[in-house]
Amino acid sequence: MTMLSNYSSASLQAVSASVKTKRLMMASLDRLSTGKRTINGNDPGGTAVASNISTQARSASIAARNAEDGISYLHAAEGVLLELATLNTRLRELAVQKQNGILSTADKAAIESEENEIINAADKIAEVKFNDRELLSTFVLAINNAGTLSQMGAVYKPTFQSGVSNVDTQSALIQKSLGQVAAGINALKGHQSNMHSLAANARAAASRIQDTDFAQESASLAQSSILNKSALAMVAQANNAMANILTLLN
Repeated sequence: MTMLSNYSSASLQAVSASVKTKRLMMASLDRLSTGKRTINGNDPGGTAVASNISTQARSASIAARNAEDGISYLHAAEGVLLELATLNTRLRELAVQKQNGILSTADKAAIESEENEIINAADKIAEVKFNDRELLSTFVLAINNAGTLSQMGAVYKPTFQSGVSNVDTQSALIQKSLGQVAAGINALKGHQSNMHSLAANARAAASRIQDTDFAQESASLAQSSILNKSALAMVAQANNAMANILTLLN
């Protein structure tokens, strides 16, 4: 005896296939609309790795900016030292000139007056500040994305005094400070280039992990769309097949 049932396994299978393909379509639409491959729980491991790499890239960009700020600071400090070197040279000229035994008291007084003006000017120039910090002083900054600190800047601040020996002492200190500043500028340029390169490569690595492959995802969307339409058609076919059973009851 033939058994009739209102249960259609074919219809249910078609519905299940439709649900799965619809889910794939929605996932593809999400990835295409956001540009992110790793959203909605897709590749959680990749999400964690890409997030960490992106964080390192952003930190590297900040370190490169730190280096640029440091370079600007040292350029300003270099300008101060060069001006002090010029004043110190003039102060030495006056010190030698004052040793001339044929100068009158008035002549020596005029020389000393200029020496005093130079010393006063040098003292004020040496106290010039950059963002509320004295230019002729050391400072620290983070030079890489690990936050490693490095000390930069002029270690010595010259104190001008008249007299050949005093001027020569200050000249040596000025030259030493100029060397420290120049070395710091070159070092920071190297750190800055390194951090720019690291940031660019880290961003590229994170992008390869988390960004959508639009060509592949578009193909997946087209495939899912076709399969979904096919599944819906099969649902209709299965329902029609079940409906035909009713004709047996007439």
